[in-house]
Amino acid sequence: MKIGLIGGTFDPIHVGHLLLGEWAREHFALDEIWFLPAGMPYFKEDKKVSSRLDRWAMTRRAVADMPVAKACDIELMREGRTYTYETVEELCAAYPDDEFTFVFGADCLDQLDTWRYPERILAGCRIAAATRGASSDVEEMRRKAAALTAKFGGKIEVMEFPALEISSTMLRERAAKGLPLKYLVPEAVENYAIKQGLYGSPLQEEDKPNPVKAVILDMDGTLLDTEKLYIDVWMDLEENPTPKLEQVLYDVIGVTEEETRAYFAEVMGADYPFEALRTRMKNIFAQIRDAGQLPVKAGAKECLDALYRAGYKLALASSTYREQLEAEMKAAGLFGYFDVIVCGTDISHSKPDPEIFLKTARLLQTNPSDCIVIEDSFNGIRAAKAAGMRPLMVPDLKQPDEEIRGLCEWICPDLPAALATIREADH
Repeated sequence: MKIGLIGGTFDPIHVGHLLLGEWAREHFALDEIWFLPAGMPYFKEDKKVSSRLDRWAMTRRAVADMPVAKACDIELMREGRTYTYETVEELCAAYPDDEFTFVFGADCLDQLDTWRYPERILAGCRIAAATRGASSDVEEMRRKAAALTAKFGGKIEVMEFPALEISSTMLRERAAKGLPLKYLVPEAVENYAIKQGLYGSPLQEEDKPNPVKAVILDMDGTLLDTEKLYIDVWMDLEENPTPKLEQVLYDVIGVTEEETRAYFAEVMGADYPFEALRTRMKNIFAQIRDAGQLPVKAGAKECLDALYRAGYKLALASSTYREQLEAEMKAAGLFGYFDVIVCGTDISHSKPDPEIFLKTARLLQTNPSDCIVIEDSFNGIRAAKAAGMRPLMVPDLKQPDEEIRGLCEWICPDLPAALATIREADH
């Protein structure tokens, strides 16, 4: 596969970046364009840069509607300074059968011999130097490209590209003055910048009495209609199903596997064949998932898509183990919506302990009081309230009792109603 790379601080990413990627894709007949937000570029160490989380979130939202584009976090994941040669070598090692074209602005031809290990960059990828419209001397650029390839090897091509007087600096200045960024950035990027209070915009939502910046969701019973399926499968596997067993299965909803194992031993006895039944149940669930039959809650995708585009940070906080969680979310087509995922392997105490939600808020870099939690379980609501968040319950197997009603800020019959409630609460 032939892949184009567009790197940058992306603070914020804008239509100039996206058009450059599409132009390069057409010019070089590339299969995909990857946008790589920088971790810590060495040339911007003395400047204020938005957090990696915010720049990653904006980049992901910017490419959401580009079928041949994707966001790549290889530089964001690297600690310390970001150097292009490291990125190229890591990508070549990870994707040895692919060909890479790294697209830069025209000034790369004047700077390349000052970069760290330019010969290693050119050994791993072709460089495309984009002109700045009619103001660029294309023949002079080609002479510079030829001199650089004679010195360092590899291949550098000049790509004619129209001049676009758009820069991230200009956009930050517009935002700070309260001017809209409409048509300069994708709508979802503008929504995110405003809602998350980036760039000091007078349009930001800091002055709201109860701003909502993030929505955290549970998985089983909230996004996936799997709680009843889980209980039914386990009861069918049991040779002698009893009401006692059924109650135990209800009791462990939202609980980590370790705590579930301990609870079964305590209530059902140390000789209960928990591991054997658990393995068989997981195998059946995997078959259901791989057959594309995993039941998804009505309105789940539409709810997530609307919140994602409206600028909310989205997180998944589930007691399920990560491997299973990721497989099920990908099978359901919901995995890509989440900025942060915290699962059972990331915590020491499951719900109703607030640990999972407090850790999620830290990773989201958001105050707990600015988070709404959508949960179906009693323990999930208790944990959200204990974390200082705003609980919104969408009941699944159990209707809220008096205690839970007292803890909930809202109770909604389904996810579409939850979406409408969040919109109303935030305006």
